[in-house]
Amino acid sequence: MRKRRLDKKLHKLWLHMGVVDASQNSYWRKKLFEAEEYSSFPIDSENCNGLWAETVVAIKKYKLRYFVAKVPPNETESWLREEGAVIFKFWPQQYPEVIVFSGNNPIVV
Repeated sequence: MRKRRLDKKLHKLWLHMGVVDASQNSYWRKKLFEAEEYSSFPIDSENCNGLWAETVVAIKKYKLRYFVAKVPPNETESWLREEGAVIFKFWPQQYPEVIVFSGNNPIVV
């Protein structure tokens, strides 16, 4: 078992290196655009459709678990929600304080 500090670093690294890229994948975009705000979806070894191969390997190898949800625009910085962007929030299941937001054009699915 990994030490908590290393586990958090791995979750943070892969959150930035690949998990947030789900916001660019049509499978995840459609799912999130159609969801109610705050309805979260897991991204883990069983739910990693459309992610890059390297990210999927890391999720499975290190047993990483994340959530993604559509959230109200006021949860993030104003520059990210410009021009009506829909906000997706990504976070590791065990470390909810580690957050990445993405602003998404609702016209592009």
